Amino acid sequence: MKEEKEVKEGDRVLHSERSFTSYARTFELPVEVTDSGAEAAYENGVLKLTLPKRASATTKRLPIR
Repeated sequence: MKEEKEVKEGDRVLHSERSFTSYARTFELPVEVTDSGAEAAYENGVLKLTLPKRASATTKRLPIR
């Protein structure tokens, strides 16, 4: 984020101020999500994440006799 402020008196600049700020956010993903194949896109202030899930393990039933 970039912000600039100026205080003028007529054509003279009395005070000029600039500030730059960066933001970061982290969060924990569920175990079902894998990072291989993950994609992220930032456009027009919107962050879009595509996070693939792991293939679910197939269960096998065994008959008990």
